[in-house]
Amino acid sequence: MEENYSAFRSRMIKKYEGGYCWDKGDPGGPTKYGITCYDLAEHRGRKMTSMSTWAPIVRGMPLSEAEEIYAKKYAKKTRFNDLESGKDCVMFDYGVNSGPSRPIRAAQKMLGKTVNGVFNDNLVEAINEADTKWFISSMKEERLTFMHNIRRGSMWKTFGRGWLARVNDLTAYSLALAAAPAEPQKPLGPAKGRAENPFPPSPR
Repeated sequence: MEENYSAFRSRMIKKYEGGYCWDKGDPGGPTKYGITCYDLAEHRGRKMTSMSTWAPIVRGMPLSEAEEIYAKKYAKKTRFNDLESGKDCVMFDYGVNSGPSRPIRAAQKMLGKTVNGVFNDNLVEAINEADTKWFISSMKEERLTFMHNIRRGSMWKTFGRGWLARVNDLTAYSLALAAAPAEPQKPLGPAKGRAENPFPPSPR
């Protein structure tokens, strides 16, 4: 739902993504506000060369540009504004964390649709008609299964604790949002500096 977007995007950046960081174990490379060097290069229509070259460019990216990328690349592709409360957040966050096509294909499989990564109106309708608690909980389990299997489980050994904390927190937030009266949540303030939270880099 459109009224949930700004508050959740702000919450996601502050609570899960944080400011600039470059974890050498994260294939996304230099990242700021959850936006990777690959995302930024694509957004600016430039070639992604080396991570070291793009590190200072990513560091200098303003929050406003990160928000623009989230809207164009992630929220639009996961149909945030067309989905019911709670379902919108789990689809969007999964897309940010692992690429937009991943939650789309997961939802198609869960709902017995052709798995082709195309988020059409038929899929929107099916998601909105699905039981909310079932859909959010099922997406949680599918996502955790995927995370456990990344690189045959080697990534989970390093980042699993933080990934689990993120998914559990998102699930609780989304279920509460779905159960609450439909009114906008107050956005959190922008993240500043290096992330200081228990959540590790995104599994890409």
